Order: sequence, then C-alpha cells, then structure tokens
Amino acid sequence: MKIPGPVILIGFKGSGKTVVGRALAAKLGLEYSDTDAIIEGLHEILKDEPLNCREIYKKYGAEYFKKLEMEAVREAFESSYAVISLGGGTLMNMEESGAVLKKGIMVHLSVEKETLFSRIMKNGIPAFFDPTDPRNSFEKYYEDRTPVYRRHAEITVDNTDRPIDGVVNEIVAALKNKTGGGAVSMAS
Repeated sequence: MKIPGPVILIGFKGSGKTVVGRALAAKLGLEYSDTDAIIEGLHEILKDEPLNCREIYKKYGAEYFKKLEMEAVREAFESSYAVISLGGGTLMNMEESGAVLKKGIMVHLSVEKETLFSRIMKNGIPAFFDPTDPRNSFEKYYEDRTPVYRRHAEITVDNTDRPIDGVVNEIVAALKNKTGGGAVSMAS
C-alpha cells in the first residue's frame, strides 16, 4: 500500500494517539513521531528544563506552548516520520494560524465522552482546563474540537475500551481500503 505522506493521528487528549501511534508504526514497519515529545525536547533545549507538556503549558502559558507546537509540527513533517501523533489542540491552532499540513492521511481516534473525561482526569486537571470547573472546561473543549477532528479525518476509529491491536488492525484495514492495498510504502 502506498501511503501519500504520513499517517497522522488526531484526537482529543487521552484518546490514545501515542500508544496507538507506536503500535501502528511498528505494525507497518514505519518510523514514529509524537509532536508532544518534540515540544518537550524543544523546550528542554530552549530553557534547559525538562518538563512535560502539561507543565510547560502551566508554567509558560498558551502562546509559548503554541509556538513550540508549530515548530514541533514543522520538525515532524520535515523528517521521514511516517506515523505522527498530533497534540489534542494542534489542529485548532493550525487552523487559527492558517498553517497547512503536508499531504497524508488523517486518522481520528475517537473515544466515548465519559471514558475520555475519566482518562484525562486520571492525571489531574490539565493546565488548559479551568481548575475551578474542569467538567465544563472539558465540555467546551470537546464541543469545539470534535467537529474539527471530524472535518479533517479521512478515517475515524473508535478507541473506547478496545485492545490496541484491534484498533491498529482496523486502521491498517482502512488504510488498505483507502490506498488500494498491497505492501506498505511511502509515496514519493
């Protein structure tokens, strides 16, 4: 199967993009990148301070984080990565800035809303949620982001309480249908 550029995993925080992305890349024999990991690496280089995305956002704010995020997207797409996981807010920020992603196939990992909220809150209140009302923050972000994911997705796969291999196999089958099947390779 010839993939016209990277397979780009999109979805809300907690939808499983990193876990599914790593497994999908391994299954397809392709390289993998996660823009959140790139953001953390860029921040560490700039500030000589190892923080995760949640900590970066909380300490340095939305504008700083968005700048790192856009640089991370550029870096991911300039390299040879074939499966890329985007952060949950990346598409919204790219639409705001007018940035365009390179050709590829966007795969939306959807998760039932209550399961998603539980997954997110397992690690505490995210920095971009209102700490006094995390549930309403989640609802607002969910309502704002879900239509954007749907608009960009060429493939949507449910990742609510499913085994990772089942999700990966469904994505591979959808990619084969979309690209005409055959061996996996990146289109030139």
